Amino acid sequence: MRLHCCSLAVLLLPLLLASATDFDFFYHVQQWPGSFCDTTGGCCFPGNVKPAADFGIHGLWPNYAACRPAGDTNRTRCWPDFCNAGDTFNPSLISDLRSDMDRNWGTLSCRSNDSTAFWSHEWSRHGTCSNMDQHAYFLAALRYKARFNLTRILLDAGIAPSEERTYCVGSIRDAIGEATGSAPGIECNRNARNETQLYQVYQCVDLAGTGPVPCPAVPMQSRCTDQVKFPAF
Repeated sequence: MRLHCCSLAVLLLPLLLASATDFDFFYHVQQWPGSFCDTTGGCCFPGNVKPAADFGIHGLWPNYAACRPAGDTNRTRCWPDFCNAGDTFNPSLISDLRSDMDRNWGTLSCRSNDSTAFWSHEWSRHGTCSNMDQHAYFLAALRYKARFNLTRILLDAGIAPSEERTYCVGSIRDAIGEATGSAPGIECNRNARNETQLYQVYQCVDLAGTGPVPCPAVPMQSRCTDQVKFPAF
């Protein structure tokens, strides 16, 4: 029996829908290098070349608006991850993005001076759940960072890296929220002197990875005090 092309499309549609990952928004996560490097673990630079004093991408992470039951267990899941073990990272698919990736999404970990392992992990854990192919996923993250330059946004608000000054974490959130239209989540860490400092910014992004959306409920503020350092790099 010959199937009409429209009938075939109808038959395939459930299969295509079943392969899509269900989630509500992305976290576009950027990390301040000064706060990564002045912890007790220190940092290392790919090719021994210090990157610019600019926020770097950590990842583009699919997320749920509310945590969900995890199968038949009593646990919950707040995001999908590792959605397709067969779709392994292939650097050749993003070869045209390599210079932008090195500049904006490089590793600072001393475990490797090659960012490829970092990108591979981000793709395997998060990118395979994004409903994008590899090139589209990495390009979306790069374009979003370029659209909203966090370093410039904070500088324009009078929030500049400093070894002496501290800043109200609410002022950091407000500056980014006013510039982007969505108040972000803020994560802090502690430096080697046990001072609280701005570490990562979590921007909520639509399912296409292109535009800001309101973060669900109260924006995350992890391990922050009211006043935080924004260390020089």
